[in-house]
Amino acid sequence: MKTTKSMIRRITAFAAVIGIGVGVTATTTAASLVPGSDVQTAVASPLVSQSVANYEGRWVVQGQTLVESFQENGEVVSTGSTSLQTDVPADQIISFGYVAGFGSAATGQNYAQLSGQAGEGVTAVRVISASGSVTDANLADGIWGAVWLAGSNPGEYDAATLEFDTPTGTRTVSTADVDVIAADQKIAF
Repeated sequence: MKTTKSMIRRITAFAAVIGIGVGVTATTTAASLVPGSDVQTAVASPLVSQSVANYEGRWVVQGQTLVESFQENGEVVSTGSTSLQTDVPADQIISFGYVAGFGSAATGQNYAQLSGQAGEGVTAVRVISASGSVTDANLADGIWGAVWLAGSNPGEYDAATLEFDTPTGTRTVSTADVDVIAADQKIAF
Protein backbone atom coordinates (compact mmCIF):
# COMPACT_ATOMS: atom_id res chain seq x y z
CA MET A 1 0.00 0.00 0.00
CA LYS A 2 1.37 3.38 -0.99
CA THR A 3 1.11 6.13 1.64
CA THR A 4 -0.11 9.48 0.37
CA LYS A 5 0.67 12.82 1.92
CA SER A 6 -2.95 13.39 2.86
CA MET A 7 -3.33 10.20 4.90
CA ILE A 8 -4.33 10.61 8.51
CA ARG A 9 -3.72 8.00 11.11
CA ARG A 10 -6.66 7.50 13.46
CA ILE A 11 -6.51 5.36 16.55
CA THR A 12 -9.60 4.67 18.59
CA ALA A 13 -9.61 2.64 21.75
CA PHE A 14 -12.40 1.72 24.08
CA ALA A 15 -11.86 0.79 27.69
CA ALA A 16 -13.77 0.12 30.85
CA VAL A 17 -12.32 1.14 34.16
CA ILE A 18 -11.70 -1.88 36.32
CA GLY A 19 -13.56 -1.49 39.59
CA ILE A 20 -15.37 1.66 38.50
CA GLY A 21 -17.27 0.33 35.49
CA VAL A 22 -17.29 3.54 33.45
CA GLY A 23 -16.38 3.40 29.75
CA VAL A 24 -13.54 5.35 28.17
CA THR A 25 -13.25 6.38 24.57
CA ALA A 26 -9.98 7.83 23.36
CA THR A 27 -9.46 9.13 19.85
CA THR A 28 -6.25 10.60 18.51
CA THR A 29 -5.81 12.06 15.06
CA ALA A 30 -2.36 12.80 13.69
CA ALA A 31 -2.00 15.91 11.59
CA SER A 32 -2.21 15.63 7.85
CA LEU A 33 1.01 16.03 5.92
CA VAL A 34 -0.74 18.43 3.53
CA PRO A 35 -1.18 21.88 5.10
CA GLY A 36 -4.80 22.97 5.12
CA SER A 37 -6.34 19.54 4.66
CA ASP A 38 -8.17 18.00 7.59
CA VAL A 39 -7.40 21.10 9.64
CA GLN A 40 -7.00 20.52 13.35
CA THR A 41 -7.19 23.26 15.89
CA ALA A 42 -5.19 23.79 19.04
CA VAL A 43 -6.90 23.67 22.40
CA ALA A 44 -7.73 27.24 23.35
CA SER A 45 -7.48 28.35 26.99
CA PRO A 46 -6.04 25.07 28.27
CA LEU A 47 -6.63 23.91 31.84
CA VAL A 48 -3.20 22.22 31.74
CA SER A 49 -0.35 22.84 29.33
CA GLN A 50 3.30 21.91 29.21
CA SER A 51 6.07 22.48 26.72
CA VAL A 52 9.58 21.29 26.02
CA ALA A 53 11.83 22.65 23.27
CA ASN A 54 9.39 23.60 20.45
CA TYR A 55 6.66 21.12 21.45
CA GLU A 56 3.58 21.89 23.53
CA GLY A 57 0.76 19.74 24.90
CA ARG A 58 -2.55 21.36 25.87
CA TRP A 59 -5.47 19.78 27.72
CA VAL A 60 -8.95 21.17 28.44
CA VAL A 61 -12.13 19.67 29.88
CA GLN A 62 -15.24 20.02 27.73
CA GLY A 63 -18.24 18.47 29.45
CA GLN A 64 -17.19 14.92 30.40
CA THR A 65 -14.35 14.82 27.85
CA LEU A 66 -10.66 15.68 28.07
CA VAL A 67 -9.63 17.31 24.78
CA GLU A 68 -5.94 17.53 23.89
CA SER A 69 -3.78 19.07 21.20
CA PHE A 70 -0.06 18.93 20.54
CA GLN A 71 1.91 21.49 18.59
CA GLU A 72 5.42 21.75 17.25
CA ASN A 73 6.61 25.27 16.45
CA GLY A 74 3.02 26.50 16.86
CA GLU A 75 1.59 24.08 14.27
CA VAL A 76 -0.88 21.43 15.42
CA VAL A 77 0.51 17.93 14.87
CA SER A 78 -2.07 15.88 16.79
CA THR A 79 -5.41 16.21 18.55
CA GLY A 80 -7.51 13.79 20.56
CA SER A 81 -10.11 13.28 23.23
CA THR A 82 -10.79 10.89 26.08
CA SER A 83 -13.91 10.41 28.19
CA LEU A 84 -13.32 11.45 31.78
CA GLN A 85 -13.81 9.03 34.64
CA THR A 86 -16.11 9.64 37.56
CA ASP A 87 -15.34 8.62 41.10
CA VAL A 88 -11.52 8.57 40.88
CA PRO A 89 -10.56 7.88 44.53
CA ALA A 90 -9.05 10.91 46.30
CA ASP A 91 -5.65 9.25 46.73
CA GLN A 92 -5.37 7.59 43.28
CA ILE A 93 -4.45 8.45 39.71
CA ILE A 94 -5.25 6.96 36.31
CA SER A 95 -3.49 7.34 32.99
CA PHE A 96 -4.99 7.58 29.55
CA GLY A 97 -2.79 5.07 27.77
CA TYR A 98 0.91 4.38 27.76
CA VAL A 99 3.40 6.99 26.64
CA ALA A 100 2.61 8.34 23.17
CA GLY A 101 4.73 10.59 21.04
CA PHE A 102 5.53 12.51 17.93
CA GLY A 103 8.63 12.33 15.76
CA SER A 104 9.26 15.44 13.71
CA ALA A 105 10.60 14.84 10.22
CA ALA A 106 11.44 18.55 9.95
CA THR A 107 13.59 18.77 13.09
CA GLY A 108 14.48 15.11 13.71
CA GLN A 109 13.33 15.55 17.32
CA ASN A 110 11.20 12.96 19.14
CA TYR A 111 8.73 14.01 21.81
CA ALA A 112 6.71 11.99 24.32
CA GLN A 113 3.48 12.72 26.18
CA LEU A 114 1.15 11.23 28.74
CA SER A 115 -1.95 12.45 30.56
CA GLY A 116 -4.56 11.28 33.02
CA GLN A 117 -6.73 12.11 36.00
CA ALA A 118 -5.93 12.47 39.68
CA GLY A 119 -8.12 12.24 42.75
CA GLU A 120 -8.70 15.40 44.77
CA GLY A 121 -6.04 14.46 47.34
CA VAL A 122 -3.24 14.19 44.75
CA THR A 123 -0.97 17.24 44.87
CA ALA A 124 1.75 16.35 42.32
CA VAL A 125 2.40 13.81 39.56
CA ARG A 126 5.75 12.80 38.05
CA VAL A 127 6.22 10.61 34.98
CA ILE A 128 9.28 8.35 34.91
CA SER A 129 9.64 7.02 31.38
CA ALA A 130 10.91 3.55 30.54
CA SER A 131 14.31 5.12 29.77
CA GLY A 132 14.40 6.83 33.19
CA SER A 133 13.53 10.37 32.13
CA VAL A 134 11.65 12.14 34.97
CA THR A 135 9.08 14.81 34.10
CA ASP A 136 6.96 16.79 36.54
CA ALA A 137 3.44 16.76 35.10
CA ASN A 138 1.32 19.87 35.28
CA LEU A 139 -1.75 19.23 37.45
CA ALA A 140 -4.95 21.27 37.74
CA ASP A 141 -8.49 20.35 38.80
CA GLY A 142 -7.80 16.62 38.69
CA ILE A 143 -6.20 16.61 35.22
CA TRP A 144 -2.49 16.02 34.68
CA GLY A 145 -0.38 16.17 31.55
CA ALA A 146 3.30 15.93 30.68
CA VAL A 147 5.50 16.26 27.59
CA TRP A 148 9.24 15.62 27.31
CA LEU A 149 12.05 15.05 24.83
CA ALA A 150 12.07 11.36 23.96
CA GLY A 151 15.46 10.90 22.35
CA SER A 152 15.90 7.91 20.06
CA ASN A 153 15.20 5.06 22.51
CA PRO A 154 12.16 3.13 21.16
CA GLY A 155 11.53 1.86 24.70
CA GLU A 156 10.64 5.43 25.69
CA TYR A 157 7.08 4.70 24.54
CA ASP A 158 6.58 1.64 26.74
CA ALA A 159 4.78 1.65 30.08
CA ALA A 160 5.99 4.42 32.39
CA THR A 161 6.14 4.68 36.16
CA LEU A 162 4.03 7.34 37.84
CA GLU A 163 4.94 8.89 41.18
CA PHE A 164 2.29 10.97 42.88
CA ASP A 165 2.05 12.83 46.14
CA THR A 166 -0.90 12.65 48.56
CA PRO A 167 -1.31 13.88 52.14
CA THR A 168 -0.17 10.43 53.33
CA GLY A 169 3.02 10.37 51.24
CA THR A 170 4.39 9.54 47.81
CA ARG A 171 3.08 6.53 45.92
CA THR A 172 4.46 4.80 42.83
CA VAL A 173 2.48 2.86 40.19
CA SER A 174 3.07 1.58 36.69
CA THR A 175 0.92 2.90 33.88
CA ALA A 176 0.29 -0.79 33.16
CA ASP A 177 -1.68 -0.88 36.43
CA VAL A 178 -3.63 2.38 36.07
CA ASP A 179 -4.06 2.68 32.29
CA VAL A 180 -7.83 2.78 31.73
CA ILE A 181 -7.53 2.40 27.95
CA ALA A 182 -5.35 -0.72 27.96
CA ALA A 183 -7.49 -2.36 30.65
CA ASP A 184 -10.41 -2.91 28.32
CA GLN A 185 -8.23 -3.74 25.35
CA LYS A 186 -6.86 -6.68 27.34
CA ILE A 187 -10.39 -7.81 28.17
CA ALA A 188 -11.52 -7.46 24.52
CA PHE A 189 -8.77 -9.75 23.22
